[in-house]
Amino acid sequence: MLRRMLKSLLLTAALFLGTGAPAWAAPVQAVLFTSPYCPHCRHLKEDGFPQQFREKYKGKAELFEYDLTEQANNVLFFQTLQTYGLDSAGIPMLVVGETVLQGYPTQIGSQADEAVQKAHSNREKTRVPGLPEPKEEEVAPVKKAQPAAPAKTEPAPAEPAPVQTAPQPVQAPAASGEPAPTAPAPQAAQEDAQLQAHEALFSQITLWAIIGAGLADGINPCAFAVIVFFVSFLAAYKYTKKEIIVVGTAYCTSVFLAYLLMGLGAFHFLYAMKGFRYVTLAVQWGTIALCVLFLALSLYDFIIYQRTKKSEKMLLQLPKSYKEYIHKVMRFFLKDKHSSMWRLLLAAFAVGFVVSAVEAVCTGQVYLPTCVVILKEAGSQSWKAAEYLIVYNLMFVLPLVLVFVLTLCGKESATFNNWLKKHLGLSKFLLCCVFLGLLLLMLANMF
Repeated sequence: MLRRMLKSLLLTAALFLGTGAPAWAAPVQAVLFTSPYCPHCRHLKEDGFPQQFREKYKGKAELFEYDLTEQANNVLFFQTLQTYGLDSAGIPMLVVGETVLQGYPTQIGSQADEAVQKAHSNREKTRVPGLPEPKEEEVAPVKKAQPAAPAKTEPAPAEPAPVQTAPQPVQAPAASGEPAPTAPAPQAAQEDAQLQAHEALFSQITLWAIIGAGLADGINPCAFAVIVFFVSFLAAYKYTKKEIIVVGTAYCTSVFLAYLLMGLGAFHFLYAMKGFRYVTLAVQWGTIALCVLFLALSLYDFIIYQRTKKSEKMLLQLPKSYKEYIHKVMRFFLKDKHSSMWRLLLAAFAVGFVVSAVEAVCTGQVYLPTCVVILKEAGSQSWKAAEYLIVYNLMFVLPLVLVFVLTLCGKESATFNNWLKKHLGLSKFLLCCVFLGLLLLMLANMF
């Protein structure tokens, strides 16, 4: 019994006298959320912030890192935002006690020290779900207390205990000095507001860029020429309005689904490569190079057409052999008007998938860079990527739907063909703008 009492006294002495760090009884927990697709997160890692943080606060702070490309961590991230009542979702994000810092180097780089000191002074708990409970009794000063055991005559230093209680008043200034940390709070709030405003603006720009890219891709010469041929084909085989509705609906739906599946396949591949940093960088820089190439070729086509008013010399167009193959596919499936509407619907559906696969050689010039931009903007939020992808494909099939509606209203294929020839230069100019916009968005995301 006596030995236990002595042991308790030694442990108490070690905690208040022997360690010289009574305020660090239990290490504060810090949580860092990052993503390999975020340029600011990469900057943070390249600067060695996690290693520096661990070295600086060794034994005083524990750093937990969460990669948001993992679904479980993504859920945890949004739970943390709800726990702290935050509306913004900026990364990288560092949570220390009651302080949440977003952005590097803006907040994390300049305010991390202050956040750690404040968390220790006020004994704040980091309220990120799933964190292990800090164990205060396992603070290793017991080992340091053993040298103090021989000096058992240290009741005298027990009188300096008032001196040792001085560190606790030192905490009081820290607590009373809390207005000092709150002094930069308006500045931090202002930075948060600016960050949110920039993110919101960038998201709006990205959304409008995706809408523009989808529309421009839908009326580019490759896709529109196929639409015109399809309409003339239906007219030549004397399809009725009812049959045009069935064929048009099935064809538009299958084109939408085909491109959506292609986009999801691209996302699946890019997400699978997320762990390979050099592969991710190669894809990003490769897509930037393709954007530069397609911008130059579209500009060349625009200049050539403006000078000659002929499309034969344009470089970015569907090869003649591919056009002939598409025509054969349409004739094969739709030349015989079936008595069953279901068979006609399935035939039109099959045509849409085959044509989309062949046509992707041309339309993919816009689609691939757009997918990379969507992936960069959405980060690990798969639902956001899916939304952007659906918006793009809805815009892509919109011209197709309008052509079928106008066909039902009595417009002939010659009308669409003349419109295409008249506005071919404009469509090439729009493609130049799309490639330039996508290029700027990717460069902005990279840096």
